[in-house]
Amino acid sequence: MKVGTLHTDIVIEEGDDGKDLGDGQQLWTVSTWVRECADCASRKTHGKQPCAPMQTLVPSRPFERVALDILGPLPETPNKNKYILVIGDYFSKWTEAFPLPNQEAQSIAKVLTEEWVCRFGAPRSIHSDQGRNFESTLFKELCSLLSIHKSRTTPYHPQSDGLVERFNRTLLSMLALFVEDNQLNWDKLLPYVMLAYRSSVHASTSFTPYRVLFGREIVLPVDIMLNVGKHEIFSSADEYVSRLQETLSSVVDAVKRHQTRASGRQKDSYDFRANFQYYSEGELVWVHNKARKRGVCAKLQRRFKGPFRVRERLTEVLYRLVPVEGGSESVVHFNRLKPYTCSLAASSTPTPQDEGQRGPTIQGQEPQQSDKK
Repeated sequence: MKVGTLHTDIVIEEGDDGKDLGDGQQLWTVSTWVRECADCASRKTHGKQPCAPMQTLVPSRPFERVALDILGPLPETPNKNKYILVIGDYFSKWTEAFPLPNQEAQSIAKVLTEEWVCRFGAPRSIHSDQGRNFESTLFKELCSLLSIHKSRTTPYHPQSDGLVERFNRTLLSMLALFVEDNQLNWDKLLPYVMLAYRSSVHASTSFTPYRVLFGREIVLPVDIMLNVGKHEIFSSADEYVSRLQETLSSVVDAVKRHQTRASGRQKDSYDFRANFQYYSEGELVWVHNKARKRGVCAKLQRRFKGPFRVRERLTEVLYRLVPVEGGSESVVHFNRLKPYTCSLAASSTPTPQDEGQRGPTIQGQEPQQSDKK
């Protein structure tokens, strides 16, 4: 039965003669037609943009969970460096930045093992984007060998890798202040920039990363020049260890409180604009398509692709989808979805088999991306 016919029958059944239905029925028909038009739905957004509540995760100790990212390409230096490998600890906010000549998996694995694992030990989990280097067989085997759980962001959602994303902006801003006009000495400046970063108080912990790890503040060259700072004297190694344990214990407890409080404030602020709903298994959805075809105007391309069927809800905000017309599964964040209200028979929008990923796109939960900046 057509919607318009049903509408008419209901009104007449309620005692109206139906003489004034013409305009309303046309409006009803047009509204339904537009809502079910696949071409319109694939191009337009309706109402508020989907926004899921923020997912927060506070680690319980230093180096329990770390994030990896590649920053670049930057101007090639005389040492042939073009990229920066960024490794950050979610708990202490201690961050390392290593210059690299390339972003190949072998180079990343070598630096991660020699410069991080050999100094700080193996983390319990590593979080990264879906770059080919981090998803390579070599990197997966390294994580398996060291018993490291590997998680990754969903496509086009860099917010889920916020720690290194924020640090990358800070690092580039700091480097831009000191590089030469030709910008070829940035790799030589990295150690000094990182010294400044690690000795600065982090907003979410209320401590410097150095103090969280070592239980005291770093002695800077200027402290020695001006003879400032607290210089403790210990009578024995046992006394030093005992005092250090007390200090670190109090610092760790304080960091947990501050991070929990900061995460709560951030979540409250972010969730103020959240408009969340759950999609059930079997529901049809559109997926916001941020990939753009080359050679055609990006502003005239369709914003959504579909339909996709919800196969599984993995977390509060992640869904495993499969194209209705067949193809590879993908895992997509809620913020890229909108309900599919069109008739399947009328759908004429192209449905790519994937978004450039290989198979299912998740191995672990995120709490924001490609491998290029």
